Amino acid sequence: MRHARSAIACALVAASAMVASGAALAQDKKFYKFGSFPPGTTPFIVNTSFANAVNKYVPGVELQISATGAASQHQLLASEGKIDFFMGAPSGYHLMYKQIGPFKKLTDGPARARNLAIIFSYPLGVYHFVAYADSGIKELKDIKDKQVFLGPPGGIATRNTELLIEAMTDYKPGRDYKQVKMGWAAAQAAFQDRKFDVWIPVTNAPSPAVQQIALQNKIRLLSLDKSKFDHPAAKEYFKQPGRLVSNLEPQQAYGKNVVNTEPIVVTGTFVSVSTRADMPTELIYEMTKAYWEHVDEARAMAPWMKDAISLQNAVTSLAGQLHPGAEKYYREKGVTIPPILNYDKTK
Repeated sequence: MRHARSAIACALVAASAMVASGAALAQDKKFYKFGSFPPGTTPFIVNTSFANAVNKYVPGVELQISATGAASQHQLLASEGKIDFFMGAPSGYHLMYKQIGPFKKLTDGPARARNLAIIFSYPLGVYHFVAYADSGIKELKDIKDKQVFLGPPGGIATRNTELLIEAMTDYKPGRDYKQVKMGWAAAQAAFQDRKFDVWIPVTNAPSPAVQQIALQNKIRLLSLDKSKFDHPAAKEYFKQPGRLVSNLEPQQAYGKNVVNTEPIVVTGTFVSVSTRADMPTELIYEMTKAYWEHVDEARAMAPWMKDAISLQNAVTSLAGQLHPGAEKYYREKGVTIPPILNYDKTK
C-alpha cells in the first residue's frame, strides 16, 4: 500500500510538472492578433493559411484570427497598434492617405498609412452580384426599389460596390434601392434565408459561400457593362490602385443551378496580408520564410490558391511600403520588386 501511495504521489508530481511546463511554454509564447473577413471568403482562407504556417513553423509565436468587423476597421486598428495583422489593400492605403471614403473623418491619414506595411499581396477575387433566379432581377438596372447588400457599413468594399452600381445604373442607395446594413457573415446567412434581394461578396471563384447557395437554389450573377466604365463613378472606382477586370463563366464556376449561359464582366482587386510597420524585421522575415517554404500546404486549402498565391503575385500592386522583413526574404529569393506606389513621393 505504501508503494502504491508513493507511485500515485510520483504520478501526481509528474503530472503537475507537465502542467507547469505547459503553462510556462504558453507564457513564453507571443500572441498576435489578426483581423480577418469571415469563413468562406478569400481573405479568411489566405489569412488562415498564413497563420497555420506561422503557428506550425515559427517557434514561440501564435497568430490568432478574429473574423469580425470590416477591413477598414481592421486597418484603423492596425494603424493604432491595437491589432498586429490585417487584410490590407492598395485601395485602403489610398483612401486612408487621402482621408476619403471610410477614412474621411481622419486628420492624420498619411501618418496612419505609414504605420502599415505589406507582407505579400494576392488577388482578392471579384465582386459577385448574386440574385436568385426567380427574383426577376436579370441585370443591375432591375435592382430599383430592391434590398441590396453592398458590404459592411463603412467598409471599403461597400464604397466600391456603391460606385459600381452608380456607374451601371445612376442609382444611389437610399434613393433608388435600400442598402442592407450587416456584416459579411450575417449577410451571407440572411441571403440564404432570402431576407434581401442582391448579395455582393468579393471573392475568388469558385467561392465556397456562393457554391453553398447554388447547391440548392437557382441563382443569377449580374454582369457589369464595360461601355459604362467612362462614367464618373466608374472612374472614381478605377483610379484606386490594384483594380482588375476580367470575364467569369458562371456555370463553369458554380454549376448548372446558375442560369447565366454567357460569360459576364466582373471587376476585383488585389489585397495583401499586411502588418504594423513597427513589427520586428527578423520576426516578419521568419514568418514570410515559413509561409513560402511551405506554400504547398497553403495551396491545398482551395482550388484557386494554386494560381492566386505565388511569389510573382506577392509583390504585385504594392501601395505604401513592403515590410523590411518580407523584402529581405524576397531579395534572397531573387524576386524582382517593382516600384512601390508611395504617396509620400507620388502626389
